[in-house]
Amino acid sequence: MTRLRFDEVSIKRTFRWRDPVTGKPRQETKKFWQTVNPFNKGADGSPKTRGEIMFELEQQARLWMLRKENDARDAAQRKTAECRA
Repeated sequence: MTRLRFDEVSIKRTFRWRDPVTGKPRQETKKFWQTVNPFNKGADGSPKTRGEIMFELEQQARLWMLRKENDARDAAQRKTAECRA
C-alpha cells in the first residue's frame, strides 16, 4: 500500500498574561496548521496554494489572540470589581 505524505503549513502563536487571581505570569501556545494537498480546496473548488493557506492561518491566529486578550481583560475587570465590592 502506498502512503502519501502532504506538506504541513503551520504557525504558532503564544499569548502571555498575568493571572489576575494569583498574580503569576501565564502563557498559552497554540499551533495553527493545514496541509497542502489536493483535497484541501478553496471556495472556488481548486486546491489551496501555500500562500492561501498561510493567509487563512494568520486570520485564525489573529482571531484566537483577540479572543484570548478579551478573556484576560474580562477576568482582570471581574477581579477588580470583586476587590471593590
